[in-house]
Amino acid sequence: MKRIFVFILVGLIMFGIGFGGGLMFGRAMAGGDSPAGENGRVPDPGPIVPVGEFTSNLAGSGRHVISFSVSLEAVNIRAAEVVSSPGWHVRIRNEILLVVKDKKFEDLTSAEGALQLAEEIRRSLNSQLPSVRGEVPVVRVLFDSFVVQ
Repeated sequence: MKRIFVFILVGLIMFGIGFGGGLMFGRAMAGGDSPAGENGRVPDPGPIVPVGEFTSNLAGSGRHVISFSVSLEAVNIRAAEVVSSPGWHVRIRNEILLVVKDKKFEDLTSAEGALQLAEEIRRSLNSQLPSVRGEVPVVRVLFDSFVVQ
């Protein structure tokens, strides 16, 4: 009888530790997705660099066109200087057009599709641009306008 009581007690303790740990882990994971910084405030935006307007045909069947205007949020002033320099500006425009050319009309008709496009552009640009003090230069790709026809 004493042995059963010990097994039940140990089981309950282990369950409590697992449940509590799961709750703490879940809160930590949920807190990591929020835009708020460590002090609970939303971080100020970095320097914004306008890239310009783009118009391109979309891939796939049908005659669909996308027209949009893009600005890039840089991680700091030094990254903004790199992004806005004439040599990099041309490469950035080229890279954006290459990413958009592979998209189909169906990929871009929802807000989720536009967000995925912005993330693909950000990843592509950060793989091309030099890092600034160990950080990727482009934090966000921001659409000033976005029309798909």
